Amino acid sequence: MWKWSNAAVPARPTRHRHRRRRSRGQALVEFALMLPVFLLILSGILDFGFMLNARMTVISAAREGARAALNVQAETLAEFATIPAVAAARITTVIAGTGLTAGDLATTTTCVKTSGACTFATVVAGDSVAVTLTYTYRSFFPLLFGNTITMTSKVQMVLY
Repeated sequence: MWKWSNAAVPARPTRHRHRRRRSRGQALVEFALMLPVFLLILSGILDFGFMLNARMTVISAAREGARAALNVQAETLAEFATIPAVAAARITTVIAGTGLTAGDLATTTTCVKTSGACTFATVVAGDSVAVTLTYTYRSFFPLLFGNTITMTSKVQMVLY
């Protein structure tokens, strides 16, 4: 019967060990080169996601402000003058729970008439309320998108 002894098995050449060590070093160098690129792409995705969330919140807040302006039940024309304050209060309420800073938000509520000048003191059924919301988004990573991005949403609804 034939038996293998340890002496019969040839020893591996030492060059394979060196090659394995070199490939470990090569992987480390490749990782070090690709890590900044990966982090840049990841930070861009995150910043874009936050920016998209802010944009959708601005659109939603403008709609809510316009709806609040429509729901003003006024008995006299002087009560219609409170429409801009009602819209601004509703917008502030919507923005409060989202993480957006109220200091970067500008709200404009105007009366739109089909012909002639319109003020909230002389509003009649058929006139429109236009709510314009402007928000300045501050980027987390200014290298990707710039320091600030201005987002504007305008919603116009007809008073009935």
